[in-house]
Amino acid sequence: MIFVTVGNHYQGFDRLIKKADEIASLASYDILIQKGYSPYFPKSARYFDFVPIQTAMQYIQSSELVISHAGIGTIILCKEYGIPLIIFPRRKIYGEHGTDHQVEIARAIEERKDDHIFIVYEEDQLEAKIAEVLAKREKPVPGTNVGRANLIRTIRAFIEDQN
Repeated sequence: MIFVTVGNHYQGFDRLIKKADEIASLASYDILIQKGYSPYFPKSARYFDFVPIQTAMQYIQSSELVISHAGIGTIILCKEYGIPLIIFPRRKIYGEHGTDHQVEIARAIEERKDDHIFIVYEEDQLEAKIAEVLAKREKPVPGTNVGRANLIRTIRAFIEDQN
């Protein structure tokens, strides 16, 4: 299964939802879409608006591939569970977000050259990238979650400094 997630941001992400649905109409694999606030309703892919975080985590864990906006939570979970990830950042120019910080996140990750995280900026690149990732048919070994540990340490230090 391929799990497509757009996170919880209030602006729709129709570019990703529509393209994933189009790919689902032609694909032999199952695509499940978390469409969030998008007004578009997929015709070929299974979909839902939102689920509890535990359910979303189960979808990620059971996926062969995840396609996501550049949300840090999804990136960390995919790294933690060893699931290949295609990042398709929301863009300000298309009204998908108020800033281009997701593009900045995607570029920073792209510079790291992670073997199991792939970046796509335009929808016409998505189908080929899916085929490339699925052709590898390999999952990285889940590693220690340094990102989560650093985040927790930073939040703890902030809270302790406030007291």
